[in-house]
Amino acid sequence: MSKESNSSKNNTIPELINPPIPHDPSTPYKGTNELSNDSKETIKEDMNVLQEYYKGKNFYIVMISLLLVLFVASLDIMIVATTIEKVAERFNDYSKTSWLVSGYSLPTAITCLITARFAYQFTVKLALILGVLLFELGSLISAVSTSMNMLIVGRAISGVGGSLIQNLVFVVVTQITPREKVSLWMAIIGMAFNISSVVGPIVGSAFSDAYEAGWRLCFYINLPIGLSAIVLFMFSYNHDQDNYFEEIAKMPKKLVNFVKGMFSLQNWKKAAKVLLFTYDLIEFASCSIGFVLLFVGLTYGSGELYNWQNYRIVLMLTLGSVFFVFSIIWDWKLFEKMCKKYNQPFTPLLDPVVYKKFGLILVNLCDFAACSGYLCIVIYLIQYYQLVLKQSVMDAGIRTIPMLISSSFMVISCSIFVKKTGRFKIPIMLGAILGTVGCGLLQLSDFKMHADKVIGLTILVGCGMGSQIQTTLIGSQYYIDSDLKDPVLMRKQVINITSFYSAVKLLAMATGSVVSNTFFNTRVYRKVKQNNNLMELHGMTTDEIVVYRLSHHGRIDELGRLLQSAIKGVYYIGLGCFVFNIICSLFITNHRCVYEGTNKDSKDKNAAESSSDEDLEKNPISE
Repeated sequence: MSKESNSSKNNTIPELINPPIPHDPSTPYKGTNELSNDSKETIKEDMNVLQEYYKGKNFYIVMISLLLVLFVASLDIMIVATTIEKVAERFNDYSKTSWLVSGYSLPTAITCLITARFAYQFTVKLALILGVLLFELGSLISAVSTSMNMLIVGRAISGVGGSLIQNLVFVVVTQITPREKVSLWMAIIGMAFNISSVVGPIVGSAFSDAYEAGWRLCFYINLPIGLSAIVLFMFSYNHDQDNYFEEIAKMPKKLVNFVKGMFSLQNWKKAAKVLLFTYDLIEFASCSIGFVLLFVGLTYGSGELYNWQNYRIVLMLTLGSVFFVFSIIWDWKLFEKMCKKYNQPFTPLLDPVVYKKFGLILVNLCDFAACSGYLCIVIYLIQYYQLVLKQSVMDAGIRTIPMLISSSFMVISCSIFVKKTGRFKIPIMLGAILGTVGCGLLQLSDFKMHADKVIGLTILVGCGMGSQIQTTLIGSQYYIDSDLKDPVLMRKQVINITSFYSAVKLLAMATGSVVSNTFFNTRVYRKVKQNNNLMELHGMTTDEIVVYRLSHHGRIDELGRLLQSAIKGVYYIGLGCFVFNIICSLFITNHRCVYEGTNKDSKDKNAAESSSDEDLEKNPISE
């Protein structure tokens, strides 16, 4: 073993840049020139670490735990959609209610890439356990919150944990499942999102209607489910062959060494180097600051405290755009030069393969457009039932179920289709078309249309989203370089591409929530001010107008028509997202991903080649 490796072991802060590949401790690696046949076989096994598939009872226990973990993380997004009015009424702050969704999905999105790096540097198991614990802590803070700001902080903490969950659940699935069955099991695990979409509105509305503070139960419910799931996962998943109890026993010693190392300047320098190069801190900070400034600017610009011309709003939107663009330029051009200058490995948060493969960008743009449009429709469909049709929270939640069930049906159907054929482009295009038609038909909804007909119109939107939930993920993983021989690079690229997909999806949810809320608040406030028939409401804020509508009887009136017009405007935003979805889907590759017939096709091809070789041997072609 070299001196450098010995010295790295003695340092207080471990070297994180190139972690060792899990292997049998009794057969340590040797130099490349000293390899025996046994050593080569050992390394060959280690290089196939990503193909160590699970079987039997252990496999199903891991899958159940992943299903529960993803279910509780997805439930946290959908369950709050029916509590918006109750929370706004409790804290008298409707303009910030968009942060009930974006306060969770935005931190999840912007920390997806850096939390994926954490999983790569350590282990997937440790990172996923940490994610669930953070998620549970955030849920507890949200449940006991005494102000809207405290509630948003709790949602943000849950979002950081959710980023680890959303990233790593699918990484575990790819690790323990044969490649030809990955699409099916991803669909089954991905069903957690659809199940939570159905259960969330029902449970949320039931809790909200139960009693005045019933909305707090929407966060308490996460605690028992999440803890049960993580216990199952801890004792069933052990892909890296680590001893969980030994790791716990070592933690006090590691903590003591860490505290001692805090008094060493050398360790501080090394920690700074790890943060700057290994975790690409500049890209993470600039991207995070950019998105936060943009979304906060949009939120406050739609309120009554500041208008769009206010210098604070203009400054936040401008600086947010600058920081975001800089983060892209940094990873694309500047970071590599800095790594070369200081002789450090080039490890950007955004994998370079994203820039090099245009098809990967297109698939993720489809994912972004579909999720943004879908969330606009889901959130304001519930608002439509409550604010326009004056239905209860429970009725509004129940009437969204057909759309969510249709989405679940399409998830399974399209995943089976991809499993059988390997063609992921067809479901993506189909979903984009169905979503566009559904959003267009929603413009027909009015006071005279029965609520059941509105339900029928929303089913197409659900089908449009369901067709793309798993197929876009499969499409993203199609671009993983299967020719990579180094298991470290393979593992890194799997995590990076999956985390990029998760970040795009969650960023789309945050964007859809904030943009739709900004549009709705701005339009309602201005339309009320311009309407002389609503003079008694001219002195009210958007929060007070919404509370006034909920507390006063009457459905077909001037305010009801105004709110209906504002919600239809949000539907147009969803329509625009799905139209963009169609455009992107047209340019996705027609190639197939791995499917059930892949092995059979390759065997037939090899058999045909071998038979042709035999024919040539028997009947050589003369010159």
